[in-house]
Amino acid sequence: MQIKSILKVIEEAASIALLTHQNPDIDGLSSMLAFALAFPKKDFIPLIESIPYQARFLHGFESLIPSEKIENPVKPDLVIVFDASCEKRIDERVREKILPPKRVLVFDHHQGEVCDNLFKAKTSWIVNSKEASTSVLLYRFFKRAKINITDRMAENLLAGIYYDTGGFRHENVKGDIFKIAHELVTLGARPSYIAQALFDNIPLSQVEFLKLVLERMEFLREGSIALSYLTWEDFRRLGGEKALNDLAGFLRQIEGVTLSALVKEVEKDLIKVSLRSKAPFEAISIAKKYSGGGHRYACGFQIQGVSLQEFLRKFKEQLEKSL
Repeated sequence: MQIKSILKVIEEAASIALLTHQNPDIDGLSSMLAFALAFPKKDFIPLIESIPYQARFLHGFESLIPSEKIENPVKPDLVIVFDASCEKRIDERVREKILPPKRVLVFDHHQGEVCDNLFKAKTSWIVNSKEASTSVLLYRFFKRAKINITDRMAENLLAGIYYDTGGFRHENVKGDIFKIAHELVTLGARPSYIAQALFDNIPLSQVEFLKLVLERMEFLREGSIALSYLTWEDFRRLGGEKALNDLAGFLRQIEGVTLSALVKEVEKDLIKVSLRSKAPFEAISIAKKYSGGGHRYACGFQIQGVSLQEFLRKFKEQLEKSL
């Protein structure tokens, strides 16, 4: 879809709902909020299932609307989805608040997740799996559309890039990513502010979660796989999943570990699994076996209708076969 056509769709929409995937991360949220800042005169509904604590530093954070605050479903002219290409990746509590719009736009950089038209509406995908993050994709859109990137937009975009590249440590750091980061800093983004907000402001509940993860951690395949889990009781006592950071990524940092998995019983009948891996092994191959998705080396899936212990037993067998 051409830039002029995209801008026309946005211009003609009287109301626009902005969405991202379930358990929203910094890349999805920073893209959503940077986009809203780029069009200050538009009527946006930035809707998410719950407010994640780690995103409080993003500009425009106060505009995010938890789905529980919407009493009756809304019918926007346009829905724009960031960092996801399938409707199933959007939280059900959010989906049920949206009536079919006239059009849908998707900005995403994930692999192989383009599905049928979202919300039963005509859908246009702005997708490039080669980009390091959706915030990079959006940066390129702004540049091509000749949209002025303000200091607040720049800081949000850099936050998304910094988060999805693991502080420029992940395998997706390629091409002109440092040139883009340099330009965003020149435009007013503060790298130290972003880094401190993301990694130097850990709540006590996060430390308690980490203690449990380390206590239950076990190694498979001679230490090449690290596995741990959290129970529904843990979440009930320490806080919901929104209080949880990337502990699967922490396990991946252990010497000798190629693949890490964190199994989370977030509800009594719902298990979510976060997978992280080191090149050349791609964790996405495991996620896809369970109809999940994400990046090649950072992805996940969810499953219902099975007990935590039963799932762990079977999942260990699957992991043993993976490497």
